[in-house]
This record gives sequence, C-alpha cells and structure tokens, in this order.
Amino acid sequence: MYKNILAAVDGSAHGGAVLDAVSALAKLTGGAVHVIHVRPSQVISSGISGTVVPTEEREESRQVVDDALARLRADGITAEGEVDEGLREDLAAILVERAEALGSDLIAVGPGHYSGIAALLHPSVSRGVAKTSKVSVLLVHSEA
Repeated sequence: MYKNILAAVDGSAHGGAVLDAVSALAKLTGGAVHVIHVRPSQVISSGISGTVVPTEEREESRQVVDDALARLRADGITAEGEVDEGLREDLAAILVERAEALGSDLIAVGPGHYSGIAALLHPSVSRGVAKTSKVSVLLVHSEA
C-alpha cells in the first residue's frame, strides 16, 4: 500500500509538511515519491480576449521541485519530479490526471492558502483533488 506517492508541493511551509509526511510513509512502505509542482498561470482579460500569464518564473518553479527532491533523497527516498503548467482553476484536475498517468496510489497535498475574498475567487485545490481522485488523498496540515 502506498508504493507510488504523488506529492504536490508549492515551495511553502505547507509543501514542506507534505514532504515530511510522504517521506515517513515512503520509509514505512518502501515506496517511491513523484514530486509535482504546477507552475500556476492566470488569464489576464483585455476586452473580449485574454492572455495566459504565468504567476511565477520557470526557474523558481524548477527550484521548488529540485529542493523537494534533494530533501527526499537525503532521507533515502527514491524520488523523481516534474514541473507542470496550468491555470489556477485547473490545478486539482492536473494533479488527479498526473496521478492516474503515473499509477499513483496516493496523492498528498497541503491545505489551501487563501482566506477571505481570495478563498471565494480561487477554488480549493485539495478539495478538488479529494472530490475527483480515484485513489486515496492525504491532506497534510501544517502550523504555517
């Protein structure tokens, strides 16, 4: 059980808590971890048309994954990783699709960071993953 774990990270303390949890699980099960960071984009409207604009630099996204891989490998965990790109509102679907494509048996995610009006404007990634995933989902809380 939990031999192929997909860990969603974002470079925050929440992502660090996800890494702690999947590292412990992988040690117990002898599993491997696939780290994913989705470089979020948003649509900037200008009249009728819109332009898709990334909200972080490509190098920053790659560093999030590289740091996560180094941390897991230092713990003796077999780990691979990738940076994907997508609109904020598609993040949950991207994670679920990648988990299916990779044959993952667990998706580990942190809680949403939004509060107030921002929580109304941005869908909860963890809730979306939990609602649509065909495999188990681990929601990892942190003190952050």
